[in-house]
Parts: sequence; structure tokens; C-alpha cells
Amino acid sequence: MTTVRLLAGICAALVVLSLGHRLPWLFAIVLLTALLALGELWLRALTGEAMPAIVRIGLATACGLVSLPLVAIGLHVAGVEIRPRAIVAGLGILVTVLGVIVLLRERAAGSPVDPRLPHTLVAVAVPGLLTLVAGFVALQAYGRLPHPPQPGYTSLALNGWATDIARPVAIPARGVHVPVRVSSAGMPTATQPLRVRVGTRLVSGRPLTVEPDATRSVDVFVPAPPDGCLHRIEISLGATSTVFYGRGPVVRGRPAC
Repeated sequence: MTTVRLLAGICAALVVLSLGHRLPWLFAIVLLTALLALGELWLRALTGEAMPAIVRIGLATACGLVSLPLVAIGLHVAGVEIRPRAIVAGLGILVTVLGVIVLLRERAAGSPVDPRLPHTLVAVAVPGLLTLVAGFVALQAYGRLPHPPQPGYTSLALNGWATDIARPVAIPARGVHVPVRVSSAGMPTATQPLRVRVGTRLVSGRPLTVEPDATRSVDVFVPAPPDGCLHRIEISLGATSTVFYGRGPVVRGRPAC
């Protein structure tokens, strides 16, 4: 296959990749085909020597696969978010550079020479080694860069037996103690109001000291709702809350819900 036709095929595949990312099976097939063709382009750019077909296919596959991490590292260094279309654009730039090199090489070369596999292996190993070195350097540099601190948080969740609540709870007349888990990280010690609401009615509230970088269980008393109807029960700690639903005991003489 001539280089011009090879370049045309790769470009057509890249166009399909840029438009067909919503079809995973098509994306995978076209991507593998494009990488194999790109690997062949790598071989023509690095060495113009002939070689057995099985060797050429293997080396082309290796070169094509190396192209993906190479493009990803280039995007990361350039500060571009690594997404499918960004990868396709990076592959397009790589294809353009390799295509120019191959066309200039073919124009200057007279005719193919006998295969020399060691030289070809070296030509394939060099970009792979450069990719590994560049990736290692990029990761080391990224690790040493200043990173903003993670935002702190305070969370509240049902704990103990209450974690199994999957349907409305029948609350007896004496009420029930509900365990909740309070967690905090990256926040200073603070005192926040711990409140219990049944429906829209605030039934209890007390201050609770939240320790930094700690998790503990707290029992919260929930009184019985006034009737056997379904009520929204909210336990809140400051701005965070957890919700479940419950019913009180049925009282004689009162209409059912």
C-alpha cells in the first residue's frame, strides 16, 4: 500500500473515531485498525527497510500501541484534559508529522534495501524508551507540584441497626434511640446543633461537639409520631442531614390515614 493511501485510511479512521465515540464497539474496532496502520507509518518513518510480514505486523502493532500513551503524555504536559476527542486530535497531529517524514524519506530514497531486523528493533525501542522516560519524568514533576488541600467535610449517616432501614419504621409510644455516625475531616473542632424533626415539627435539638478527623456513633432519641400515619423523620447536624420515614402507634378513636 502506498503511503498516500495509508495516510488517507488513517485520516478516515480518525474522522470516524471523532464522530462515533457513542458506539463503543465501533470505536474499539476502528481504533485498533487505526493503531495498526499508525504502527506501519511509524515503521516507514523510522526505517525504510523491508522485513518478513509477520515481523512487520508485530512491530507495527507495538508501535501503534505505544502511540496512545505517547499522545496522552503530550496532552497532559500541554494541560489538555484527556478525553476521546483530544486523543483523536493528538493522533491526528502525530499522523501528520509521521506522514511528512515518510513522504520526504520516500522522495529521497531510491529503492528499498535488504531487511536488517536489529536496526528495526532499535528503531522501535527508541520511541518506546522515550515514552517511558517522559512518562516517569512527567509523573515525578506532577507529584512535586503544589496541590490545593482537599476540602473538609462533616457527614452524618444512619449507623448500627438503622443502616438496614429500607421501609417505614414502626416507632413505639416510648420512642426509639436511633444511632447515627458522625464523621469529620479537614475541619476544625466545632459545635453544631443536632436536631430531630418529625414532619415539619422540631421535636428536639442540642449542641454536639464535632472533633476533627474523627468518626463516632451518637444515639439520637426520636419520639413516636402522633399517629399511625407516615411521617418524614429528619436528623440533622448543622447543614448535613439524614432522613427516614416512620409511623407512630395507632390510637383508638382516631381516624386511620
